[in-house]
Amino acid sequence: MIKVMGKTLSKELLIMFVLIILYTVGIVGFCIPELKEIMLPISGTILYLTTTGVVLSSRDILKNLLFLFIAFCIGFSAEVIGVKTGILFGDYSYGTNLGYKFSGVPIVIGLLWGVLAVGSASCVAQFPILKKQAPFVAALLMLGVDYIMEPVAIASDFWSWDGATIPIWNYICWFGIAWILQIILKRGLFLESNKVFNLVFLLIILFFSLLNLYQ
Repeated sequence: MIKVMGKTLSKELLIMFVLIILYTVGIVGFCIPELKEIMLPISGTILYLTTTGVVLSSRDILKNLLFLFIAFCIGFSAEVIGVKTGILFGDYSYGTNLGYKFSGVPIVIGLLWGVLAVGSASCVAQFPILKKQAPFVAALLMLGVDYIMEPVAIASDFWSWDGATIPIWNYICWFGIAWILQIILKRGLFLESNKVFNLVFLLIILFFSLLNLYQ
């Protein structure tokens, strides 16, 4: 238990409180032109802090870290193949606003795959009726997040496409990789559901949904 402003908060509640503040600042910062120029170069920091919150809130930190590492390797490798060859996702490239890149892909993108995977799986786990279809439904949720991310990401120079439109192949690849991660989550017994995971997924959806409305 940790005391904040004279009140005792559990670790879980404290992490949730910090994440809500973090994303609120991010949304406000992106919506105000004068602040957006400051926020853009540190955009990746939000996801680094989000990942930290996901890890710290886990009941089994080592198992959580192992899955995030697996997801990072799969997601990051797929992105490198995509950027270098266009075979996966299509012809695209990353800008400079997501921080340090390796082989043309920001490190934070690998983390994004893992965070979205645990967040979507945790949300779906709240509905026992979906247990058998959980990997498929969670993968669809991840695909939905990519769909709402695309306009904001392009406008913010997170990444850009060579063509005038986003190829359907991008969404097909996104779903395929997301489904693989969800199957690994379930069959590898990595699946965990908690309030922080749920909140993270909802905050990411809220973040990009509001920015889509603003743009």
